[in-house]
Amino acid sequence: MEQLEKLALEAMEKNGFQVVRLKDADAVKAYLLENIAPESSIGCGGSVSVQECGVLDALEARGNAVFSHWRAEDKAAAMRSARCADVYLTSANAVTKGGKLVLVDGTGNRVGAVCDGPRQVYFVIGRQKLVDGGINTAVARIKKEACPKNASRLGLDTSCAKTGMCSADCPDSMCRLTVAVDRTPRGRSFTVLWVEQPLGY
Repeated sequence: MEQLEKLALEAMEKNGFQVVRLKDADAVKAYLLENIAPESSIGCGGSVSVQECGVLDALEARGNAVFSHWRAEDKAAAMRSARCADVYLTSANAVTKGGKLVLVDGTGNRVGAVCDGPRQVYFVIGRQKLVDGGINTAVARIKKEACPKNASRLGLDTSCAKTGMCSADCPDSMCRLTVAVDRTPRGRSFTVLWVEQPLGY
């Protein structure tokens, strides 16, 4: 695992991501509070990893405007505001050994913001999301590990929530958009906060 992790982190840096290694959720919160300006607005997609760090509460308490549909009555408005914020906080569902970030989304707000949203994006990623393979291996990991837990948390009527297995004819599929971030997009800054502690799914 150590050699695989070393190769993946080096690949991410070659792909234009800034990579910061952190020990745990508390270190993530401290890093973000130090590196995000008090006047910056913050957008956040649905991310258990970010939630587990407690950083959204800390940013809001400090005076930052925080837009997260998980915390808003008008979810659609929060999603629009999040995409136009100064900074975006999210995670990836898996990372390939070639340093690519893979995200699977149901609504599209998160992948939309990653593809064409705030200039500065921070990905909070627990090391358990690294796979020894490429995009197909990453997607397989997402459908086996992340989707059943997410679907159960959201109360969705999916095959994976019921059986733990993905099905091609899922009645309420949450796997509607799959995006691989090969490199940091031009004119933007993507920072991967690589966390030794497992975070999210």
